[in-house]
Amino acid sequence: MWYVFRTGSLPYRETYKHNGARSMYKTLFPTSVVTKAFTWAYQELGLELSQASEILGISPTSLAQTTLLGFESNTPEYKKQLAFIRMYHLLISVSEGDTAYMTRWFAQFNIALEASPLDCCKTHEGIEQVSDLLRSVKLRSELNHESFSPISEKVSASTLGGETVRVH
Repeated sequence: MWYVFRTGSLPYRETYKHNGARSMYKTLFPTSVVTKAFTWAYQELGLELSQASEILGISPTSLAQTTLLGFESNTPEYKKQLAFIRMYHLLISVSEGDTAYMTRWFAQFNIALEASPLDCCKTHEGIEQVSDLLRSVKLRSELNHESFSPISEKVSASTLGGETVRVH
């Protein structure tokens, strides 16, 4: 008998149980759903269609034409959209859903990234770099039981005496 369990904050992974054994694999979202989520994310960050198309590495016309149907699931555009959506969910978590804060943070130069998150997100690797930064901020704030602001405090890569040096 098969049972389906949703795991994680994003329902892109499902665990299937068959004869007591569990296996995990990624499922594909419908392409139109991914494109709608990507559209929501970039609009919430105050980006224009031209900026979103630059993130995906396509023309604004191409993005506008695929808005209803989405990109095929095996394309780089689809994969970049998923990565951007995951990054956006991390940013929501770190910023506690403050859209104005998220918009400012996404557009401002970030010392740890050596660029603005917007500039970094023009490549898939850059999106992952921003996600990694947000994961570390989230983990650090959870471990310290404090609210951490990646805008007002920038974490330096260097440490001093085992303590992280924060640059204001």
